[in-house]
Amino acid sequence: HAQRGELLCKVLALGVEPQVAFKYCFKGLEDVVSKIQSQIDCEPVDAEMTFNPNNAPYFFFKHEKTGYKLDISALANEIADNLEHSSNFTINLKPQVLLPSVYYDDLKDYANLRGSFYTSFNENNANRKHNIRLAMSKFNGMRIERSKEYSFNETTGRRTDANGYKPANIIVDKKYVEGYGGGVCQASTTLYNALLLSGLDIREVHSHSLVSAYVNMGFDAMVNFGTSDLRWANNTNTDMFVRTYVAGNKVGVQIYGKPDDRPYTYKRITEVEEEIAPPADEVIIDKKGEYSNLVNYTDESAYISAAHKGYKVRAILEKYDGETLIERKFLRRVQYQATKGVKVVGAKERPVVPEPITQQNDLAAATVEFWKRFTQF
Repeated sequence: HAQRGELLCKVLALGVEPQVAFKYCFKGLEDVVSKIQSQIDCEPVDAEMTFNPNNAPYFFFKHEKTGYKLDISALANEIADNLEHSSNFTINLKPQVLLPSVYYDDLKDYANLRGSFYTSFNENNANRKHNIRLAMSKFNGMRIERSKEYSFNETTGRRTDANGYKPANIIVDKKYVEGYGGGVCQASTTLYNALLLSGLDIREVHSHSLVSAYVNMGFDAMVNFGTSDLRWANNTNTDMFVRTYVAGNKVGVQIYGKPDDRPYTYKRITEVEEEIAPPADEVIIDKKGEYSNLVNYTDESAYISAAHKGYKVRAILEKYDGETLIERKFLRRVQYQATKGVKVVGAKERPVVPEPITQQNDLAAATVEFWKRFTQF
């Protein structure tokens, strides 16, 4: 065995592969080593994270695994050295440790909720609800990567029938009219506020010309493909993940990502600088009977559109470290138009109905009073 050990050392010194050297010097040893190697060698496995916004828990983690690799060259040299002295020896295998590059601890904090926001809508308006749900679905599961800019319009596409959108009320020229994609601005507004509360950088945002009922003034985000967009960038130290939902009469956005070094929170502040009185009502005399379900006679009137004040406001975002205000950021100044009321009045003179006569001796007096209304004496 000593001679074979010496021979093995010489063969290895020539640069021969250890398994070949084993086969040449000790028939059958290469099979033993191969078996040992198959039991030890394994590649490291990185920790993995899966984000599924439609099933709780939304984040699933697979833990990392350490890998090992048997150093065949070191084993061969150790066998050769031991054989020179004895045919009976013990070798303690010391495989090389292969570390994974991604650990569970690197991923688990992605499940931290950084910001969320929801708004409410009329659940009975089926088309509007459909458009909101469709627009929100484009962001559900989105990964917002660091240092990358995103666009609402590019993500949702044009609001057309071909893209699945339905007609519902939209604002055009300071008025509500029916158009494809009505409700999408509520989706963009909900997303915008969630982005703000998550500490992301807003690059482009626009306001409506009229006050939106579903959000505080100064915090709406009007979008119109080709002219007005909501754009933002991730300037934090973590990728973020978006979950959206529509449940009942609520549409919401949740944004997850690793927390900041400090537990910052944000508050949205609306400062009203001026109230603008609405103009005089527009009066429509219903000569064609188009509003006969509301009015018929000249002494009847009804509002088909209420007057609303206008406002000039400032939108402020406050950043807190615990209870301490550390930053007060001016976002934008917005002016919302005042709107006039529209009142409809009946066009017909109400017919005169004779008063009922309850007693016989009132007949003459009642007759005189009746004819006085239609004749001149």
